[in-house]
Amino acid sequence: MIKGIIFDLGGTLMEITRDWNDVIREGAEAMTEWYLKKRRIKLDSEALIDAFIIERYNACQESRTTHTEIPAQESLRRALTHVGAPASTQAFTEAAIKVFFEPEENAYRLYDDALDTIKQLKHQGYRLGLYSNATDDKLIQRLINRYRLRPHLSPTFSSAAFGWRKPKPDLFTLIAERWSLPADQVAVVGDTVEADILGAHNAGMIGILIKREGKMSSSPVQPAATIDQLAELPALLKQL
Repeated sequence: MIKGIIFDLGGTLMEITRDWNDVIREGAEAMTEWYLKKRRIKLDSEALIDAFIIERYNACQESRTTHTEIPAQESLRRALTHVGAPASTQAFTEAAIKVFFEPEENAYRLYDDALDTIKQLKHQGYRLGLYSNATDDKLIQRLINRYRLRPHLSPTFSSAAFGWRKPKPDLFTLIAERWSLPADQVAVVGDTVEADILGAHNAGMIGILIKREGKMSSSPVQPAATIDQLAELPALLKQL
């Protein structure tokens, strides 16, 4: 019997409503302008924007291979070094990254069935938590607060906070231990086979794939079950 559910965030509970490339460039431009106008630090704007976007891409590729998260702050530090920015810029990476993520934060929206489904599952007595692959933990926590998920999900983990990236099983296992539940009584609900479902398998948990908009996967890794909408989850859990 399933007693605990670990949700993914992006693509599972929330969706991005704008083109990713546009959001990333807008954030990088806003961050560079912040350095120039708010901190009054002179640097090559276009060079920093391009270098940061490249570093973000390289970090993503590296993280997918090593399953170790590279925080956005580290990508920014690398980009600043690459363009020869003044040493003073390094002291403001945390604040600069918050500016970078503002367009992304504003572009997210909760799926229509997400909050009602979570409330229903909470009422039915399930333990509910969240584990998201992300390069900035503070962004994840702000999104959770913004969409009023905090009262229903505990813990809310990100790879940025711990360094481990799905499909590594470490944080899945840690959540189950906090709940005092065996792994085979925990389900993982996510939209990616390579991260969420494989991560569930690696931790000995039950993987449930949500196929938003009918997305298909050619991966040999198979979920225990699939759903098209979160609203289907409560009924499915009774069958597993």
